[in-house]
Amino acid sequence: MLKQSGLDAAKTPEDVLRAFGKMSAMGMCSCIKLQPFCYNNKICLYASFNLEDFIEETGNQPNAARGDIQPSISQIINENPDVMARLVPVSGRSGTRGISSEWSFIRYILEGMGVDATQVYFYDDYIKTSSPLFIPLSDLSYMLLEAWQKSFENQAIGTTVLKELVMEFCKKDYGFISQKTMEEFNIEINNDYEKFNDDLSNLASTRGGDNNASTSTKSLSLKKLERTLETEYLPYLRSKMVADQLVPPGLKGEYKKYCDEIKDVFAQRIKDNDWLSDASKKNALEKLDAMVFNVAYPDKWYTEGLADFSKSQSLLEDIYTIRKARLNLMKTLLGKSREEASFTVIITDNNASLAVQNAFYNPNLNSMNMLPGYILPPFFDPAQSLAINYECFATMGHEITHGFDILGSRFDKYGTVTADGIWASPADKAEFDRRTELLVKQYESYDVLPDEMPGVKANGKATTSENIADLGGMEIAYQAFLNRLKADGYTGDELKLMKQRFFLATGEEWRMKYDAAYVNYLAFGKDNPNGADSHSMNKERVNGVVANMDGWYDAFDIKDGALYRKPAERIHIW
Repeated sequence: MLKQSGLDAAKTPEDVLRAFGKMSAMGMCSCIKLQPFCYNNKICLYASFNLEDFIEETGNQPNAARGDIQPSISQIINENPDVMARLVPVSGRSGTRGISSEWSFIRYILEGMGVDATQVYFYDDYIKTSSPLFIPLSDLSYMLLEAWQKSFENQAIGTTVLKELVMEFCKKDYGFISQKTMEEFNIEINNDYEKFNDDLSNLASTRGGDNNASTSTKSLSLKKLERTLETEYLPYLRSKMVADQLVPPGLKGEYKKYCDEIKDVFAQRIKDNDWLSDASKKNALEKLDAMVFNVAYPDKWYTEGLADFSKSQSLLEDIYTIRKARLNLMKTLLGKSREEASFTVIITDNNASLAVQNAFYNPNLNSMNMLPGYILPPFFDPAQSLAINYECFATMGHEITHGFDILGSRFDKYGTVTADGIWASPADKAEFDRRTELLVKQYESYDVLPDEMPGVKANGKATTSENIADLGGMEIAYQAFLNRLKADGYTGDELKLMKQRFFLATGEEWRMKYDAAYVNYLAFGKDNPNGADSHSMNKERVNGVVANMDGWYDAFDIKDGALYRKPAERIHIW
């Protein structure tokens, strides 16, 4: 492999790095991690420094919390849109900003990988950032970066140094040849551990900082390898297997027809909106029209990303096969349209394996995503009544509405962050904020658990975006349901009964019993490593929504009561 890559024959630092890139393309562990995201309506790649520290075991659950793993660039952009403005191309300059000098060596590695560097981006001050959205580089990483870049200052010495650094990456893979080599690797890495700590402490003291080296991986194990491969490299292959085995033929097409129905209802609601200006309506309609509806599984599976182990005869060959497949998939996605590749990007982004029951909206891709678990029983089920199925479509409406909530409204139709978002005038944005604040106050008037926690109110501020989506989703689904009932000829008492069944299905879906400990953990983040949930508790997810829906009052002839709100006080946003 070394001879094939040209490493032995390399005479300059640039040649060494190109050889390293070629070795990475063959499956060797690389110092660069590539992640897909959307930029200018095309799929680009984000490059970050990668030591591929193997992930510690955190239990037997395949979808255990992964707080030890840096979020993907798409997740980071979705949570903090301002990050998008800090991305710069690796190959050149963007406006007045260019890639940091510490990272200029990346372009040679990308060249060896066969990746077009003109569409690869980097966070412009990644090394210096203190943003909590990024895992700070450890002092060990700083040492390696300095070594990579300083190699260009003296060609002869630099070439030798770089070859030694490349061989360090080979050494980690060497540990997976056999049980014996793994034991040898672990002995060596533990012998080096104290020396590393001494070097890092000296480096930290010269910088006036603390030693924040990432030393979580002091040994290799098959358990660590298994979890790393599962979470970092295999979501795409596993998702293909889930789709093939669990999704019945024809279900995807059937559900997409309902997606079109829900989309048309939302479009009409935007047109009928009584507080948006025509210009903002136009922006909102264009964004909805451009929204990608990803259902069940991608329309196209890229064979480049489906690892083929038929020719592998060892664990190391398996690892190389998996890494090659992921890099080949990244190269295949590069430059694809958002419409064609968004679902694949989401799966390879490590946050949407089809094995997980989930539905969500992705602002960076402007995509609404319904994974198999949400279009199979007990959710959508053609054998169920219309009321139950259309109530389940509130989930779809919920995710669509996220494209127009506090965060989603900052992204345009192509998933790019803009100064004004979808708002064509300050007046429209101000009215949206006013209605949003009314929703916050409404939820903060609710006791989360009156008997066990008297006087403790819901956190309406922390759950605002989800409450907007809950309300919008139910309004959209209910209007679609009414349209269907009208088309099917329901009238009189039968029509009224079907309306009631829709809301009863809502209560049934969210029915749950919980105690004060659960509320403190979920709603207020007490002892919860993930903090407070952004969703309201189940009771508020029902009561807070129906109290604003004219249809609920009509279905049950409600004139007063604990949830009653006068027509003028009912909040309508989307």
